Amino acid sequence: MNRLKALYAIYISVAVGYMGVGLVAPLISLVLHEHGANSFIVGLVGTTMFSAFTLASFPMGRATDRHGAKPILVAGLSVYGFSILLFAFINQIWLFFAVRAIEGVAAAAISVATETMISQLSEPEERARRMGYYGLSVGVGWALGPLTGAALFSLRHWAPFVGCFVFSGAAAILVACSVPRVHSRDHQIPGLVSGLSAKLVTPVSGGMLYGYLMSSLVTLFPLYLNRRGVEEVQTGGIITAVIVGTIVSQVPIARAADRFGKRPVLLASAIFLSGLFWLMTMHSAPLFFVCVGALIGASAGSLYPVALAIIGGSVIPERLGTATALFSLAFGIGSLAGPAMSGLVMDHFGDAWLFRVAAILTAAFSALIPIMHVWIRSRVPRNP
Repeated sequence: MNRLKALYAIYISVAVGYMGVGLVAPLISLVLHEHGANSFIVGLVGTTMFSAFTLASFPMGRATDRHGAKPILVAGLSVYGFSILLFAFINQIWLFFAVRAIEGVAAAAISVATETMISQLSEPEERARRMGYYGLSVGVGWALGPLTGAALFSLRHWAPFVGCFVFSGAAAILVACSVPRVHSRDHQIPGLVSGLSAKLVTPVSGGMLYGYLMSSLVTLFPLYLNRRGVEEVQTGGIITAVIVGTIVSQVPIARAADRFGKRPVLLASAIFLSGLFWLMTMHSAPLFFVCVGALIGASAGSLYPVALAIIGGSVIPERLGTATALFSLAFGIGSLAGPAMSGLVMDHFGDAWLFRVAAILTAAFSALIPIMHVWIRSRVPRNP
């Protein structure tokens, strides 16, 4: 089967699948509220999904290495769609916890298998670009979902959940019919991190940083804007600018990474991002937030696909699923830690520290990139 056709089938399935995710992600809290859940329970149910995603990442990576990415992806899409469908019919709070846990496991399977498959089907000199197309597919699919989901929810509360089930099923069928199965040549996997190396420190740290930044900003940036006197409509425009910046930047930055080197582009993006975070605290005009927010989205959006592309070239094929799972695990840990840590810092030191901590962490990551590169090169045996 043509490799490019398989990749494009994956991109389409990702866009379709994430459109389904976008249909329901903003609505689950509303459904919980209708069933009497308070804000704490709503937050706890959301944490359950992210915790399950994080805990399931490594097992899904091992399963991907052992059985191949295609069956794991098809199973993940199918289970994810079915779990979302259940939200249309359950009414017990404890069931929401159970279903969101299942959703988290399925989401881990989708993430690890998709990213592993794209790495397997990409040539080394195009891997960052292929990951950029993946990020673009995620962003476009996600962006199309919320408005459609809200419209369906206003008609019938069960409609967006059924829609997500349909989209996930369609994506699973597309993968099953259009994507080849790539088998691992080694089914003996003696340890969780067997075959992994120090080369993964930089990309895995990038995944953790990205998870921290995105979860913190999604959770607390609207609160920051509100305390700066920004109106709700303007806040929506600022958040949209961040999302648009992330989507638009994916392919150009990924192409630059393939042409000029993945680590140099990652380093440049991280340095620029650190400066933008520090700049964010200096003004409070809505137009300023729109412009800088779009640049932050563009710079931060490069961390995920470029770091994943580095992973694809750093491990043997038989350990690619496990390495990708390690990236997902780091992303999940960062996502879990981000809102709580940022909120705590804001409460104790002031709202501006939402961005100052982000600037410090990004600067530290910028320093890590050349340090690890020099250290790894120093360990390579020299020819006599």
